[in-house]
Amino acid sequence: MTKKRTASAYFALLRQQAEEHLNVTPQNHLTVSSSPADMQRIIHELAVYQIELEMQQDELLQARAELEESLDCYTQLYDFAPLGYLTLDREGTIRKANLAGSKLLGVNRSRLKGDRLGRFIAVESLAAYNTMLERVFSTREHGSCEAMLQRDGASSSSADPFVSSNGAVLYSHTVRIDAVISNDGQEYQVVLSDISMQKQVERENKALHARLIQARKAESIGKPNGSALRSFNHQLLDKVIHARIRFAALSYLYAVGQASFVEIKKQIKTTDGNISVHLRMLEAAEYISCNKDVKERKIQTNYRITEKGHDALLSYKECISAFLGS
Repeated sequence: MTKKRTASAYFALLRQQAEEHLNVTPQNHLTVSSSPADMQRIIHELAVYQIELEMQQDELLQARAELEESLDCYTQLYDFAPLGYLTLDREGTIRKANLAGSKLLGVNRSRLKGDRLGRFIAVESLAAYNTMLERVFSTREHGSCEAMLQRDGASSSSADPFVSSNGAVLYSHTVRIDAVISNDGQEYQVVLSDISMQKQVERENKALHARLIQARKAESIGKPNGSALRSFNHQLLDKVIHARIRFAALSYLYAVGQASFVEIKKQIKTTDGNISVHLRMLEAAEYISCNKDVKERKIQTNYRITEKGHDALLSYKECISAFLGS
């Protein structure tokens, strides 16, 4: 109803402007015959012309409504996307940002406009970030880099652990920055992906690997560490599954067969950014498949465990069972 009133007011304003233009514009009045036949023909032509204009008006109103609906849809997709989206000018100044981007940078979105993204990059990562932007601008190709963020002027280095929103203790707040230049060469389109949890998983796997090597060395010099450990081969561990969130996500999909992004996040109790990173890793290993459906005019992302993922999970469980001696 509001859209109809707005459209009616718009066309009323157009009519008023047309009448004013008609009053101030000199008119060439044609000599019209006053015969009934000519008058009837003119009235008929005007009636047809009026119907044509009404049909055009209906089409314009429908096209406008569809455009407004599409704009609302894409605005929601942009604002509530799990990844951070930024638009930078050639100097690296932020022009636009979505909610995930402002959350990653730790600044309200209204205050981000006009700020420089480089101000949020830790000193040790700033050179890689600037080099990436220069390469993207010169080659006009996609570029990416990894960088640590700093908040409130303090760098989140590996020596300064912090607690993430899901309660996990992380030792660096790291993002992947993907950038591409616009067609006119005046702006960068930037995507920020939180890979802090991924880096933490890599460190944990590295530490686990080191402990297993140490245990094998202890065994070789006559210091056995249990019969199960002596026969355990750590190389059999699937590094893709050997992480809490990925193991939980794959196990849940193994139990239910298929689930949406929101359902998986709710079951695992983690953030959008963390679960997105781990699901992409499972998808890259072809352990899960992803498809998008439109439900109630909203795009819903669904995941399903693949046959390869099913077999990998069973093999992982057998490997752990062998280690535990069960």
